[in-house]
Amino acid sequence: MTTSDALPSPGDFGGLCLIGECAFGAELLMPTTTYFGLPKTSSYLYGTWRDADGYLLRALRGVEATVSTMRSLFVAEPGGQLARDERATDAMWSAATVIERAGDAVSFRSVGAATSSAFEYAHTEGGCSWTDGEALSVTGTSLGPAIQWYSTWPGGACFSATGKYRSRGMLLGRAVEGFVGHEIHYFSAGADWMNSPFGRGREICWQQLANEYVDGTTIQATFAYGADGWGFAMLHDEHGDFHATTQVTAEATVRENGYPESIRYRFLDQSWTWRIDPQGERAMLFPGPMRGADGTCRRDGDDREVRHSMGNSDWWTDGRADPIIRPS
Repeated sequence: MTTSDALPSPGDFGGLCLIGECAFGAELLMPTTTYFGLPKTSSYLYGTWRDADGYLLRALRGVEATVSTMRSLFVAEPGGQLARDERATDAMWSAATVIERAGDAVSFRSVGAATSSAFEYAHTEGGCSWTDGEALSVTGTSLGPAIQWYSTWPGGACFSATGKYRSRGMLLGRAVEGFVGHEIHYFSAGADWMNSPFGRGREICWQQLANEYVDGTTIQATFAYGADGWGFAMLHDEHGDFHATTQVTAEATVRENGYPESIRYRFLDQSWTWRIDPQGERAMLFPGPMRGADGTCRRDGDDREVRHSMGNSDWWTDGRADPIIRPS
């Protein structure tokens, strides 16, 4: 028997993922924890809310083991898109943090901050709270089990887990309702999202999703599609049933400015379509081909009204998505 040069080397599974649901426990959040031998690199906290007038607002913060400097607040005003509020963002804490555990509870806290700029994120078994100075104060209730995925490449790997929460509170003096997500990354030493196959071509699109319908039911999902066989659909539906597969197809329509207009995911016997919000073109945080956008994702044929939604999207404009783009 001969070995074909076309075959992958042992231990190389391309972008194929191991996926499933999981408990979102305290140990997962600690900076000293490892999974598959991978150290934790960051927790990413994000929220999508609407105020009483229906305007879209969003917050994002990255927390590493001892520091948190990545942070942004976005606000969509009448007739506008999600613009970064530079003044409010600059007032948010950007320096040393500490992560502490007490039983099932974990807190991420700023170190030495004045009350006006103090940051704290508190994780409990069934919920969370997030305070960011005078700009943000929300609490959330868990939507249920978290999702997890694991993907390798020659010499490296990534493990990620995400929990989601139905949340409400205050943002920039406005009463808001929506969702919070807590996404955790574990990477091989020296790697992160951009400095790995995902940022270099593997990721094409990725949505973190949650809906609350007018009948009171909720869904939460994570859909992704990319190169090298990378991709998955993980959905907790309105009945609490879990649907998961790595066999996913995607097609998209795109605006002239590069932002995605719609992305349809087909998997198992289901079809779901994400559509960008009228205010959902999120301002770019740094130059490059990646676009962030916000919208709502619905099961095709489901005409129930969505009361609140989170539909965060990653989308790449460097040509990697060309094979799935369809005419508008």
